[in-house]
Amino acid sequence: MTNDNIYDQFEDWLKDVHKLVPNEAEQERITKVGAKKLADNLTEVARKKHYSSHKDEKYGHMADNISYNGNDIDGEHDGKSIVGWTNKFHDMNARRLNDGTKHIKADHFVDQNLADSQDDVFNAMLDEYKKGDDD
Repeated sequence: MTNDNIYDQFEDWLKDVHKLVPNEAEQERITKVGAKKLADNLTEVARKKHYSSHKDEKYGHMADNISYNGNDIDGEHDGKSIVGWTNKFHDMNARRLNDGTKHIKADHFVDQNLADSQDDVFNAMLDEYKKGDDD
């Protein structure tokens, strides 16, 4: 076997591998679908565990202010996506309820949702990845 033949085989293999690895735009599309699923699941659990009849005109309910974006925490479009609350008020309340305080017993609803949502998020992203194969 000649070196040229090995080189050609390696180049062919590398091309096949590149077809399987999404570029940043595809990664963003895929992770954004996963982020949406995680946000939907978090909204559902926040409504079940922490929704109240209290009407806060300024901030609204914590469960109604969960969002997701197709960028990282710094706003960079690098294939990552984020999930979180739309304002610091809800973020701080969620942290207190999740982690607990001296006066609030922790219920770990965010941590538990992350664990419980892994399969849902993975399957949503896998379905989106497979859609790219149809193009």
